[in-house]
Order: sequence, then structure tokens, then C-alpha cells
Amino acid sequence: MDRPLVVATSRRWPEPSASDRLYLAALERRGIETRHAAWNESPEPFLTAGAVVLRSTWDYHHDLPGFRDWLDLLELTGVPVFNSPSLVRWNLDKRYLLELENRGIPVPRTVVAPEDPAELDTIFDLYGWNDAVVKPAWGASGFGVQRLCRDAAAELLDSPDHDGRPLLIQELLPEVSLGEVSAIFFDGVFSHAVRKTPAPGEFRVNSQYGGENQLTELPDAVLSGAVEVLEALPEQPLYARIDGVVRDGRFVVMEVELHEPGLWLHLAPDSADRFAEATLQRLESHR
Repeated sequence: MDRPLVVATSRRWPEPSASDRLYLAALERRGIETRHAAWNESPEPFLTAGAVVLRSTWDYHHDLPGFRDWLDLLELTGVPVFNSPSLVRWNLDKRYLLELENRGIPVPRTVVAPEDPAELDTIFDLYGWNDAVVKPAWGASGFGVQRLCRDAAAELLDSPDHDGRPLLIQELLPEVSLGEVSAIFFDGVFSHAVRKTPAPGEFRVNSQYGGENQLTELPDAVLSGAVEVLEALPEQPLYARIDGVVRDGRFVVMEVELHEPGLWLHLAPDSADRFAEATLQRLESHR
């Protein structure tokens, strides 16, 4: 490849993460020149790239129209982009969970919040919930995710903090207290898994809420469940992180991360090399 591979970061986090630096080093060892640039700064590094890999675009949800426009621009250049803009667009809106459910994938009970807060009682009655989880349809790193008590549900939707973006309401799975598991794949091949354990009394597993991450082994049935999710996607991604919990020995998917997930390459020996090799194979297929 004559031109550099550019890893997309963001204005708020312009430098590659410690994990992604291992990936860049693995590419450099294979003779691939690499650079990094924020998606929401000058487009020039991406327009002149040999390939673009989306990684820490963690502020995209603060300017979703701008991010969509940037994806459109990448698509127009003809530069190979991983994951593809079409797949990323599909992944931007968490209502993809409803699509996966229609394909037979186990997901938490999920509904789109009604525009009329008075209808929330009907939802809680229908599913027998006293509390649930509410999350914006698009957001990163636990943005806007809250525990929703029945008595305060209508108040939340009427709150000035609610900026009008669609909300999803999900059942609160008690299994989350034992931790979510994240299965990480490169070009359809399982690489490693991480357990994300929440802090005591917390249901969110993100690090800013005190969550801890550690490498873990997945039972065959759980890994098979994650593979089923991967196979249900619109196309095979270069990289994917499939997050879920284990309920009665079965994998229940919480989210599918296809454009800015932490991959914890620093926790799994040789995973950066696996990612780099998968990238080179994709680049070869685009020649």
C-alpha cells in the first residue's frame, strides 16, 4: 500500500489508545505506514489515505449528523474503510437490537420509549417491571444510560436533560451484576474475551462508573451464542465486539460494537497481531 493507513480518532481524544497503539505497531512491523487523525478535524488525512480504520471516534454521538456526513465523504473517496460506512450506519442506532431479535437472536426485552410519557405505565404493566434501563438510541461509553424507576419514568422523559433523541427502554437483567462478557472477533475469527464487572451497587460496566475489565474464557455455548450474533449482521466486519450476559447458560446480547469499541489488545497476548493480520488480508482483497 503506497499511502498510509489512517486510524480515526476524535477531537476530544486525538491520540490512539494504549490498546490501539499496539495495533499500529503491529501494522508497522508488517511494513504498513500508519497515521492517526480526528474524524471531526480536517478531512485531508482521510482523503489521501490508503485505508481508514475507525477506532476511537468516541464523541460521534455529540454530532451525529456531522459523523454521518463524514462517513458519506469517506464512501465517496473510494478508500477502503473498516468497518464499512454502510455497516457503521446500521450500528449507529441501537434499535438494531430489535432487528436482531427478529432474526432470532436473544436480546433483553427492548421497546422504543413512547412520545407520550403517560404510556409508560402500560409498558411497565405489560412486562411486569418495577424498574428498567433507559438509554439513548445513539451514544457511546454509557452516555445517557440510566436506571428507570417506574414512579420516575414519566418525569425522566419530560426532563430538560432529555434532548429529544429516541430512547430505548430495556428490562434490567440481574445477571449484569456478575459482569458483561465481550467477545472480540477479527474478520469473523474469535480472538479473545473480556469480562466487564460493574462496581458494587452499579449496573453500568463502563470504566467511568468504576467497572473493571479482565481477560476471561468463554464456555462453548456462550461463544457459540456470540458467533450467532456475528453471523446475523448485515455483513462481516473486520472487527467486532459482541457484548452480552449469560442467562441460564445462554448468551443474551446487550450491544454490538462495530465502530469505536475498546478491544483490550493490551490484555490479550498476540491479539494486536491477529488484528493486524486480518487487516492486511482485507487490504489484499481490495487490491
